[in-house]
Amino acid sequence: MQKLDSHSVRKRDTRVQLILAAERLFAERSIEGVSLREINLAANQRNTSAAHYYFGSKDALIDAIFELRRGEIGSRRDALLERMEADGHADPRALAEALIVPIANDPRKGPAEGGRYYLEFVAQVLVTTPAQAGALMRKHMQGASVRWGVMATKSLPEVPHGILMTRSLLMARHAVMSLAAYNKAGWHVDDYLAFDAYLSDMIDAAAGYLSASVSERTLELTRLRSGDTVSGNGG
Repeated sequence: MQKLDSHSVRKRDTRVQLILAAERLFAERSIEGVSLREINLAANQRNTSAAHYYFGSKDALIDAIFELRRGEIGSRRDALLERMEADGHADPRALAEALIVPIANDPRKGPAEGGRYYLEFVAQVLVTTPAQAGALMRKHMQGASVRWGVMATKSLPEVPHGILMTRSLLMARHAVMSLAAYNKAGWHVDDYLAFDAYLSDMIDAAAGYLSASVSERTLELTRLRSGDTVSGNGG
């Protein structure tokens, strides 16, 4: 493995500090409400143009956050998928777990370690600029996501592929939005389930959603969109 010299290490560390500072400020105050100068200060950079030097724009910083975190999520998902493969089966709950658990770090570990800032940041992007969020997720698609799709398709053959993939995207979005809200306010509110129970219940719900029977009406509409001929009785 090639060793990095001290200058390269400093550059890498500075870049990561700027990414983490941007992630936190974007989560706390919105993307529009934060300047590159404020990100520099939050990252303890004496050079007031450091963020501009490393990234050039807030859009590039947003891209870098996705690149960093999606890589971490992909690694955690790969570990779960390897366990499923070793067990020799992938039931709906195991698939739901592999979909949700990698993004659901325990908020009791603290905002940074628990992934709170990333979840709140992504929730903002999903709401304010969904097209940008979709483009970034496609750009930083991890092999683990493709691998999950292959396993899910094999394990749930009764659910058409297009419907299954749509369900997985909707459940992933739901998990991000729900966990972001929970992390921000819920885990210390008595009305909420404790985190472990909250997460387990979300996985239960996702398993049911992924494996739910597909109605004839949905199948008919799916065939209509794909251009297939539909018989008069809807079958």
